[in-house]
Amino acid sequence: MEETRQETVKEIVTHLLERMGFQASIEVSVEDGVSPIFLCMARIETDQNFLIGQYGANLAAIQHLVRMLLYKKTQERLNVIVDVNNYLSNKRASLEEEAQKAAQEALRDRISVMLRPMFPYERKIIHTFLAKNQDVVTESVGKNSERKIIIRPKPIVDAS
Repeated sequence: MEETRQETVKEIVTHLLERMGFQASIEVSVEDGVSPIFLCMARIETDQNFLIGQYGANLAAIQHLVRMLLYKKTQERLNVIVDVNNYLSNKRASLEEEAQKAAQEALRDRISVMLRPMFPYERKIIHTFLAKNQDVVTESVGKNSERKIIIRPKPIVDAS
């Protein structure tokens, strides 16, 4: 069944990119978890900047379209991540590094650190990454395009 889903994801992404005028080599893999995540890696030779857009905005829109087209075809809500030339992989590493530095600053100085406004998928990466750190808590604040993350040291609880 997963192979059929993978082929469907590949077919939809390939067709969408071709309709946009791009030739791409598409690979789809499955990341197991509570619900499977279909990782779709598109490799293109031409200008990738249009597909990615400023701060990944176009890529997020393409990913949304792929999810909608998949739902229309399969009647299933599948979690799909579309990456172009490793942009998201590199972005994840950069965001995790930014989150780590902010968490270290928050702990070192015992202060709250506010990050820049981010897209929802960027905030999710940071929340998930820092959830592993038992010394800090994260919270999203603000509205719409001004939504950002605050990283705080966890309060020290006196056991006496």
